Amino acid sequence: MSNVEILDKIKQIIGNIAGLDPKRIGDADSLRDDLKLDSLSLLEIGVDVDLAFKLNLPDERYKEVQSLPQMVDLVEQRLGELSGELSTVQAGAV
Repeated sequence: MSNVEILDKIKQIIGNIAGLDPKRIGDADSLRDDLKLDSLSLLEIGVDVDLAFKLNLPDERYKEVQSLPQMVDLVEQRLGELSGELSTVQAGAV
């Protein structure tokens, strides 16, 4: 999954939860300062992002995220970890 696809999906999730037009969300927006999201909205976004990308991360990991680029980085990093785990499992099964 490309960086742009991840970014677009996260914007869509934020738009659905916050009632914002995803096209008006900037690629480098701060979640609290620029988008004016509160703690409850941020928690909902974290849960939805986790489900959408099947990340299996604890909620605490999302509390560290302050901006859209940080959220994209977190998703990319976790997807990379998961694909590495999958490769290891598949290699062990051969």
